[in-house]
Amino acid sequence: MKHLYGRYAAMYHFTYMAIGALTPMIGQYLKQIGFSGTQIGSITATGTAVAIFASAFWGGQYSRSIKKYEILIFLCGAAALVSLVLSGIHVYGLFLLVFGVMYFFQAPIMSLSDAFTVESGQGFGGLRAWGAVGFALGTFVTGLFAESLGLSMIFPIYSGSYLLAVAMILWIRKGEGTSRQRSHNEAGSLRGYLEVFKVKPLRRLILCAFFWGGTNVANNTYFSFLYIDGGGSLAGVGAVMLLMVGSEFPFMAWCERLSRMLTMEKLTAISLGISVVRFFVFSLGVPWWMLLLLSFSQGAVNGILLIELVRYAAKLAPENIRSLAISAYYIIGSNLSTICCQFFGGMLLDHFGAKGVYLFFSMFNLTGFILYFAFGLFRPKRVS
Repeated sequence: MKHLYGRYAAMYHFTYMAIGALTPMIGQYLKQIGFSGTQIGSITATGTAVAIFASAFWGGQYSRSIKKYEILIFLCGAAALVSLVLSGIHVYGLFLLVFGVMYFFQAPIMSLSDAFTVESGQGFGGLRAWGAVGFALGTFVTGLFAESLGLSMIFPIYSGSYLLAVAMILWIRKGEGTSRQRSHNEAGSLRGYLEVFKVKPLRRLILCAFFWGGTNVANNTYFSFLYIDGGGSLAGVGAVMLLMVGSEFPFMAWCERLSRMLTMEKLTAISLGISVVRFFVFSLGVPWWMLLLLSFSQGAVNGILLIELVRYAAKLAPENIRSLAISAYYIIGSNLSTICCQFFGGMLLDHFGAKGVYLFFSMFNLTGFILYFAFGLFRPKRVS
C-alpha cells in the first residue's frame, strides 16, 4: 500500500486547498459586497450549524456503507458545483441559504477523509501535513488573484480544487482495487453516536476540543481584519496565511516523533497552552510585521492539535465506532465550536474590533486548557 502514499497526499492537498481558497477571504468578500460584521458572522455560523447535521448524517452513511469512495467523490463534486452558484448571489438571505447548502456537502469531507486515511493504514500525520500545504497554497494563490482580479476568484479556485480532489480519490480507488477491506459498521448511526458518548474519557476530550476547534476555524475568517487593522494589505493576508498554514507542515510531519518523546497527551496539553498565549498576544493589537513574525506559532498549535486530537479520539474509541468517534469530534469539537466563535466573533468585530475577537478566542482556549488538566487528560492512557 506504500505506493499509494502519494495519491493520498494529493487527495489531502486538494481538499484542503479548496478550504484555503475560501475561508481566509470569505469575510473580506462578504464585506466587499456590503454585508455587516454581524451578517458575516451569522453566515459563517449558519454554514457551520448545517455542518453539525451534515457531519452526523454523512458520518452515519459512511460508517454503514461499503461505497466509501463514492461518498467522498459525491461530497467533493457537489460542494464544487454549489460554490459556483454562490458566486453570483449578493442578497443576504439567499446567500445564507445557498452557503448552508454548500456546507452540507463540504463539512463532512474533512472528518471522512481522516477516517478514510486511518482505515487505510497509511501514516496519518505525514499525510495530513499535505493538507496544510494545500491550505497554504490555496490561501496564497487566492490572495494573489484577489488582488488583481477581485475577491470573487475564491469560488472558481475552490471549485477547481475539489474537482481535482475527486480525480485523486478515483486514482486511489483504481490503485487499491479490492485490497481495501470495505466492510460496513452494523450499528446504526444514532446507536453508534450514543456508544461514542458512553466512553467517559472520549466524551471529556471532545468537550475540551470544543474550546479550541472553533477558534482555529474562525481565525481563518477574522485574521484578515486583524492584519489589515495592523497596517497590512489584502495581498499581504495571503502571504502571511501562507506562512501560518505552511508552518503546520513540519509539525504535522514530526508529530508522531514528538508524540513518542513526550506522549500524545502531554504534547496536546503543550499545544493548547501555546494557543492561549498566541491569541492573547494577537488581542493586544500588534502591528502587521509582528503578526508576520508570530505566524510560525500556528504550526506549534494547529500542526500538533489537528493530528493529535484525531489520534487521541481514535485511541479512546472502540474499533467498531472509530469513524463515528472522529465524526463526533468534528461535530462538537469543530463545527459546534465554530458556530459560537464565528457568530460571537462577528458581534465582537462590530463593537470591539478585531482585538476584541482575539481576546475572546484566547479566553475560550483557556477554558479548554483548564478542563484538559481538570479531567486528567494530560496523563498517558492505556486503552485495551
